[in-house]
Amino acid sequence: MVKPTHPDQHELHDWPMYGPKNPEIANIVERLAYDHGMRVRDIEEVILLALQHRLRAAERVSRG
Repeated sequence: MVKPTHPDQHELHDWPMYGPKNPEIANIVERLAYDHGMRVRDIEEVILLALQHRLRAAERVSRG
């Protein structure tokens, strides 16, 4: 299947190789980009916010 073009095509192509080890993350990133038109910087912002939220929760527990 030929993937449609995307402004971040190169980054999306490299994501499975140089990105996270969990292939499901790469699959979701591709779906958000190709199927829903999200840019890589916006997808990374979603990931960053989720990680920051998890870190804050973990720090609250460790201080608790």
